[in-house]
Amino acid sequence: MTDAEMKKVAVKASVFAVISIALMLQRSATKHIMITDAAGAPLDRGESDSSYTLLIDNNVPKGKEDALIIPLPKSVSSDNIVLEDRYMDHELRIYIDSREEGFYLDNPIVTNLPLLESAVCVNENDSGSVSLDFKLDDLYVNESALTENSTIEVRFFEPKDKYEHVVVVDPFGGGQDTGDPGNGYFEKDVTLDTALLLRNVADKDKEHGIKLYFTRLSDSDVGLEKREALIEDSGADLFVELSCDGVQDNAYNGMASYYNDRFFLRRLSNAEFADIMLRSCALSASDEVLGVFPENEEGIIDKCPVPAARISLGNVYGSSDKDRLSDTSYQTKVSEGLYNGILEAFEVME
Repeated sequence: MTDAEMKKVAVKASVFAVISIALMLQRSATKHIMITDAAGAPLDRGESDSSYTLLIDNNVPKGKEDALIIPLPKSVSSDNIVLEDRYMDHELRIYIDSREEGFYLDNPIVTNLPLLESAVCVNENDSGSVSLDFKLDDLYVNESALTENSTIEVRFFEPKDKYEHVVVVDPFGGGQDTGDPGNGYFEKDVTLDTALLLRNVADKDKEHGIKLYFTRLSDSDVGLEKREALIEDSGADLFVELSCDGVQDNAYNGMASYYNDRFFLRRLSNAEFADIMLRSCALSASDEVLGVFPENEEGIIDKCPVPAARISLGNVYGSSDKDRLSDTSYQTKVSEGLYNGILEAFEVME
């Protein structure tokens, strides 16, 4: 190999090395932090009650005015961080598994965002693991990134600024509110399991720009006021309540939907929405249909300002329904039908 050829090889190697390093830095700057969608399912905080208000530095670097910048101990990686979006309470919690006790006593967060109402550090143990609790003035979509400077940068957006459509899904019951008892289960279990499957379906859809907010994703007791507030705070376009019927008649089997017939909504009426959702679910689950009915019980859809429907997944006492309601295969088909119904409703509204 001549000197000229050797120089060419050396130059190519140098260029390759520079590009490789740049790619590595870019990847390290955009590492994703594990995110949990709390909706009433808080992570384990630990047993310590020790907490203090975080120091805040208002000298925000140029170009970072829209960010909340959180310093990290050098030893912390993306594997040591969990972000918990507690949108029902307008809270963001960031759990950091660290070994540097008292780190946030000396290292301030950097932000000048007016949406931040409070910032507290809760010690989870005596070795440095903490929960950073941020109280926000409203419900926001947050995006976070772990930078090469050992910081987390969090940005906040109104839901309507990030998503084309927003839907609130309300699985009936939770906690002590068990609903009607079924064949070895309660109504609250069926609605929750179906909601979790619906979330999985929605998460796979990267095309339609739809965000689903859930009033609960665990066996938690969520009051009516909080459920109603989520509809308003999220700027929801649609509301879907999941329930079961409790008619003590073995012959009463099949899905049904209920709507508010006391006022009419433009673009898509409550009755039209209830009909779309019922047809879509029944088609997906190959189930019997009992019909679309006006709601005769006081509930959340009575006051809902957007198209709303309560979908009964079946009758817990029905000879056919009582077993399939707790069947994962059936719940999966229903969840797919629910999402297809939501897609069809938005097509009608447009």
